[in-house]
Amino acid sequence: MMIPHYYEDPHTLHVGTMPNRAYYIPASRRSDALVEHREISDRFQLLNGSWKFRHYASIYDLQDAFYEIGYDASAFDSIPVPSVWQNHGYDHHQYTNIRYPFPADPPYVPKENPCGAYLYDFTYQKDAAAPRAFLNFEGVASCFYVWLNGQFVGYSQVAHSTSEFDVTKFLQDGTNHLAVLVLKWCDGSYMEDQDMFRMNGIFRDVYLLRRPEQCIEDYFITTDIHGSTAEVAVRLRYYDSAVATRITLYDAAGTIVGSVTPVEAPDDAAFPYHAEITIVDPTLWNAEQPYLYTLVLDTP
Repeated sequence: MMIPHYYEDPHTLHVGTMPNRAYYIPASRRSDALVEHREISDRFQLLNGSWKFRHYASIYDLQDAFYEIGYDASAFDSIPVPSVWQNHGYDHHQYTNIRYPFPADPPYVPKENPCGAYLYDFTYQKDAAAPRAFLNFEGVASCFYVWLNGQFVGYSQVAHSTSEFDVTKFLQDGTNHLAVLVLKWCDGSYMEDQDMFRMNGIFRDVYLLRRPEQCIEDYFITTDIHGSTAEVAVRLRYYDSAVATRITLYDAAGTIVGSVTPVEAPDDAAFPYHAEITIVDPTLWNAEQPYLYTLVLDTP
């Protein structure tokens, strides 16, 4: 099977991924438990579980288009996701400190580049209130290619960073077929070389996020202390166009400190909507008194 050699191209870190953003789990209604129990959100679908898996000693040993609908995967084993394949009898653990784990010839990696082919079927029901869908991989080492229902979705690397793909046009009501090819080495392995065990696979959560057609894409929050007041600045970016947004700040007791709507900030290309909330006599966090305020972003 021929794949684009993105894994040896320093100019290609990602293909088809969304821009980096702040971490959040959306929900159709407020739930303070989302911080610790994101699975309760009606806009979150976890894809962890037992996936079909086959390991190859070299990427060149993988000859079949395993991602195609109807592919015979009877020779595949199963593996838990998230996990690393070295913990399940494939390949071997490798530890190095100051030396590269393979002959250095950047950006190239050895031809004997092990890989793992993953397959997973899941059920998805489209939601008219949240028709957009984003596929998230929170950690894959070292790089990976993604197909959904036989169609190529994209590629990503940077092992310990989330990769997010807009899969709205690939999803269908009912059963969906997800295929992922993970390579052990890529050009990024030169940058990620450090004092650690080399282990590979889909080692963090995989999930879908449902979103409305128009909604908040990203936000950035900063706080400036000025004497006895604190200025909380919120900068926002929407997907295509802005929607009505209410920003509310609560103290630790749940009392509203301030509530505002953002306004346009045309000079800020990255976050073109801004809002500010002033806190008088703020309680500042410290190790002895870990006081926290809560900021809630509400959209229709």
